[in-house]
Amino acid sequence: MPTILVVEDQEDIQSLLKDVLGETYRIIQATTGAQALAHFQQEEPDLILLDLMLPVVTGDSVLKAIRHMSSVPVIILTAIQDKTRTVSLLEQGANDYVTKPFDIDELRARVQVQLRQSGALKADADAAGESDAKICFQGIELDRMEHTVSVDGHRVELARKEFAILELLMDHPHRVFEKEDLYRQVWNQPYINAENTLNVHLSTLRTSLNRYAGSQRYIVSVWGIGVRLV
Repeated sequence: MPTILVVEDQEDIQSLLKDVLGETYRIIQATTGAQALAHFQQEEPDLILLDLMLPVVTGDSVLKAIRHMSSVPVIILTAIQDKTRTVSLLEQGANDYVTKPFDIDELRARVQVQLRQSGALKADADAAGESDAKICFQGIELDRMEHTVSVDGHRVELARKEFAILELLMDHPHRVFEKEDLYRQVWNQPYINAENTLNVHLSTLRTSLNRYAGSQRYIVSVWGIGVRLV
């Protein structure tokens, strides 16, 4: 079971994160930056959820100290809406950020993405068996372990990023993803001058899926918002 260090000084948010994430992960809690660094050195967590507004030792200082010691995934919890500020945090070593108030399903997805990319979920995936490794949606079957995709039984060859986009969409089939959010979760980078890159991958993915789908369109654009599965 992967270990998550939750660094948050608001008791209600701490309690919420423990209740929700504690069903799947081992949770360690810290309410100050000093506690966070002590727990980090003692427990060696697989991921850190880090609030910025901490007393005495700020979240920025905690992030800087951790990056001197480790490349463990760090997701920032912030009420700051300033894009320049969040981009700066990503450049300093944060892997992702979630803006408060956050959607708990979105947070779960971001945590899972970071743990999978870091390899912390590999052992769980191996133990879970073939049924948990495969996800299906309207004739599409995606196998996480074999890294394969088929449409109505026909094998579809996808590049790594196209596979990751499809996996994320299939994990949340009823959600509309903003393009900025989709890019950050798949590429693990800030969405800066990246619209063309994402559009090319989406177009290629659509073409690959639709080759065996007849009149079915799997990925559609939601005007003014982003993309979703249908």
